[in-house]
Amino acid sequence: MTKRTPPLGIGPHNGRELQMMLQGEKPMALFAAEPGMDAEDIGDAHFKPFVDDGRILKFTYIDPETSIEERRYCLPTEEWRCKLSQMISRMCRNGAAFDVFTTNDLARLEGTLLGYPKDGIEAFIAHATALKISNFRTD
Repeated sequence: MTKRTPPLGIGPHNGRELQMMLQGEKPMALFAAEPGMDAEDIGDAHFKPFVDDGRILKFTYIDPETSIEERRYCLPTEEWRCKLSQMISRMCRNGAAFDVFTTNDLARLEGTLLGYPKDGIEAFIAHATALKISNFRTD
């Protein structure tokens, strides 16, 4: 089976989201919290003071079926990213997104909303596609 670690240059902003947002390098961050998880478990524990003073905006949605809480953070004037992300998430949950978008389209949308560069998004898609092909051959 092919290694699941993305190649160098493709990678999450995990643990760096807040710093990147405060420096204006990242417009939005997204976290998911299962019931019983706290902010330290999720990775957004340090966002609160910046939300309280308005430097970062927070959007929260709790899925009534799974009780999973989606926490989206954005810079002021980037609210549209959180709203569009929420809409896409709802469309994915009810299946409507897959009538319109391919999984690659959805990866491009999410990557763009989160502030990843286009070349990084395309490299991620190519890597994910290679994994699917590799796993298909070994299944």
